[in-house]
Amino acid sequence: MACVLHISAAGNIWWGKKTTGWEVLPQPDERPVWVVTDLTEESFIEITVPRVFGSDRSNYVQRQLVNRFPDSRFRVALTTQRKGGLMDWLAPPIQVLTAVEPADRVNSALENLPNPLAGVWSTSMLLAQLGSKARMPANLLIVLCQPSGMRIVFLKDRAPVLTRLVAAVDSAADQAVEILRTLRHLENTRLIERGRQRFAALLLGTAEGLAPILAKDRLDELDPSTMRKAKPGQDWQQVLLELVCKSPPGQMAPMALRESYLALQLGRAARVAGALCLVGTIAAVVGNVGTIARDHQARTQLVITAGDLDGKMTEVDTAIQGFGVAPELLRQTLMVDSDEVSNAPDMATDWVALSRVVSGVPGARVNNLQWRVLESSETACAAAGPAASVAEPAAGAEAEAPAVPTRVVELKMEVLLAQDAGPRQKLQQTSDITQRLTNVPGARVIQDPARRLREGDLTAGATQTEGQGDLVWCASLSILTAASVPARSTPR
Repeated sequence: MACVLHISAAGNIWWGKKTTGWEVLPQPDERPVWVVTDLTEESFIEITVPRVFGSDRSNYVQRQLVNRFPDSRFRVALTTQRKGGLMDWLAPPIQVLTAVEPADRVNSALENLPNPLAGVWSTSMLLAQLGSKARMPANLLIVLCQPSGMRIVFLKDRAPVLTRLVAAVDSAADQAVEILRTLRHLENTRLIERGRQRFAALLLGTAEGLAPILAKDRLDELDPSTMRKAKPGQDWQQVLLELVCKSPPGQMAPMALRESYLALQLGRAARVAGALCLVGTIAAVVGNVGTIARDHQARTQLVITAGDLDGKMTEVDTAIQGFGVAPELLRQTLMVDSDEVSNAPDMATDWVALSRVVSGVPGARVNNLQWRVLESSETACAAAGPAASVAEPAAGAEAEAPAVPTRVVELKMEVLLAQDAGPRQKLQQTSDITQRLTNVPGARVIQDPARRLREGDLTAGATQTEGQGDLVWCASLSILTAASVPARSTPR
């Protein structure tokens, strides 16, 4: 529950907020206290600030506060309405100062205050904040009529320039006289132009029947719907009490009077931060404990699995020894069977594939064929030399080719074409054989006579055997592991 001390000319009143609303308290409790003043000593002063920044500007404004209000500790520079260019936004040339001076009544009210002091705000400053919103007119006259008195605040370009507290008057005519007297004072001091401009008037509180009178003298009542929180017949004193409890900008009390409240706030923030750190630490510890438990469970499962595997291997060794054969010898035999027998190249399949390659060319036949399995240290078609032509594998073969073949077969094939084949037909048939040979799964053409014919090598096919030209291809056939690719199939 919030506690507010309202200091006015009628006396000091303690207000407390309960579930039913604001109520007058006989005395304060131990909670922090917010103080709002409504005194004739409240004032605004507008000063011009040189183009200085940072601490220089702050020091200049503080010196002006001391010089303008030497008899009061309750003074503050209001938040500046930033407008204009970049330099005006960084260092506004106009600053509004406010204070309660002299502050005898405020000092006497706070002299023996046992509660922590949250801050001191003036009613003039609170009304100025309400009227400086962007949705309000730039030039605005605010009138707050209450049984204790009538507060008048005028804002020019959304900056407060004048505040008055008039003793309570009952009739609307008497209220209008005081408002028009304020308007004439603004004209005489040349804050506004005389007789040329109409102004908006925000009438709050018990200002009944006042709008028609003011409309005759350039003061038009502002629609109450402009204030988002405005309600018909609303008690604006309670609205100001609500606003003070939110600690708006413009607090005027010096730091020395607010030490206990600031210490309380810092202690509360430290406790909240400590609670958050404790929660984070507990969450991290719980997460780490969960990770350790899962790792320990996984390690236990691995140990159990390894023990099961060792037991099964022991059983297999025992079963093998029952046949009278050493387990290591059986393993070596299975390795030889896997490497040399199961993965041995299939010569019959390769020859069937080559026969289909050559049979696709009319009049072509094989004159010489060499098929041999290479050792791991040998290179296919090494006799062809570094200048041998290498044909690019087909797209399908390249997609199916594994990274590392286990066995490689070297295939050297000498083909005789028809005797009556001309150069163009010979080139076409040679390229056709190369393409068919490349399409064989696992095949890679290393020596390609078709490329030599395309380059104009007259020696290709120049050797005559039985009156026909001979051409020699050399290719490698990769035999892959069964685990990586399917078994090689012959082309159709």
